Amino acid sequence: MSIRPTDNLSLLASLAPLRQSQENRTAQTDHGFSGRLDKAISAGTQETSAIDKAKALADSLTMQMLQTSLSLTGDSQTDSSSFTSLNKPLASTTALIQAYRDSMAESQQKPASTASPAPTQLSDLTAAASPQPENRTTKPGKEWLDPIIAKASQRYGVDVGLIKAVIKAESNFNPQAVSHAGARGLMQLMPATARSLGVSDSFDPEQNVMAGTRFLSDLLQRYNGDLDSALAAYNWGPGNVDKRQDRMPRETRDYLARVKQLYTSYIA
Repeated sequence: MSIRPTDNLSLLASLAPLRQSQENRTAQTDHGFSGRLDKAISAGTQETSAIDKAKALADSLTMQMLQTSLSLTGDSQTDSSSFTSLNKPLASTTALIQAYRDSMAESQQKPASTASPAPTQLSDLTAAASPQPENRTTKPGKEWLDPIIAKASQRYGVDVGLIKAVIKAESNFNPQAVSHAGARGLMQLMPATARSLGVSDSFDPEQNVMAGTRFLSDLLQRYNGDLDSALAAYNWGPGNVDKRQDRMPRETRDYLARVKQLYTSYIA
């Protein structure tokens, strides 16, 4: 089949609108691709949809057909860059999205840090400001008092077992004990008695035991070693024993019996 020059001109004339339309479509496609690129980058994880790929493929096939038709007419000015321009943006978009995906995958694979936070000056100050428990002995028993009792016994000549018996009967070895009459500490010193013996803190175990043992020693000397009279005076008061010993209250009699029983158990 032969094609005459006039036929070439008419064919070119008929294809001109098609080429112009195709160029407009290419420009629109480029503009649409730019919008899709912005959308893909902002979304971060979406690739070009299947519809966009199909459209790009259709446009590519159309351009191939157009290029083939123009080559048949001998038109050597056909610009093939329009065909490649449809593929390059798509490849660039895919590369950008893939790079973003790789970056996201690396950040998700990094293990979360579980290390304890480094100490700060604020935490140090908080720890320093925390109140510490008072280390004051209040536990029952007698072993923790043994050194103090031994010291008082040696200084005032009162038997260790007797001092322990009085402390047990008076406070049950509780240095914080307070009676309904106001007696305080291990050996239950009344405030006036404590002041006369030079005690500044009746709840201090050593001050209390030393003063109470001194008071007990003075009473033993006062009553010539009579234990009952000394213990009665310790509980009821020396003035009452001196004036009304025959009317000793039941509480004091029970006190005498208890202390002497305890004394016997401690020296056994």
